[in-house]
Amino acid sequence: MLRAATDKIFGGVVGDLLKEHVKNVLEANFAGIGETRRRVDDLEARGHRIVTGGQIGQDGWDIIDWRTNEILAAGDGGPEEYAAATRELDPDGMFVHYDRILDEQDLEYVSTPGLPDGLANAVEDWVLSDDADPEEIAGFIGWPVEKVEEYQADS
Repeated sequence: MLRAATDKIFGGVVGDLLKEHVKNVLEANFAGIGETRRRVDDLEARGHRIVTGGQIGQDGWDIIDWRTNEILAAGDGGPEEYAAATRELDPDGMFVHYDRILDEQDLEYVSTPGLPDGLANAVEDWVLSDDADPEEIAGFIGWPVEKVEEYQADS
């Protein structure tokens, strides 16, 4: 039913371009997730620990194990206290912040020939947003819901 409604609204060439773009966005996201996971696995195999966290507001901070979500340390003593905790927890410099892994990724802009960039960006934002409904997307592009959920994942 949803597919019939979207075909009526977005029928023809425009509808086909939008469907193709949604698929391209999901496939690019899934490829990026795979690359991130490979990098994490490689770093961990070399003895690194992947962490998240950092400054929270002006004085608060935390250091969290990315794999387990264990809070390794937290405080409200500002950047100096955070730096001291990092040195104490990681004297050998083996921690790698997850954001650094993401920053080092070479992400490609997802485009679909014939689709204006502004519309392509809006569609990408929608497809990868936390509020996007996988069932709605699956119905629009003709994929199983489970595949859409897997391809929408952020890590």
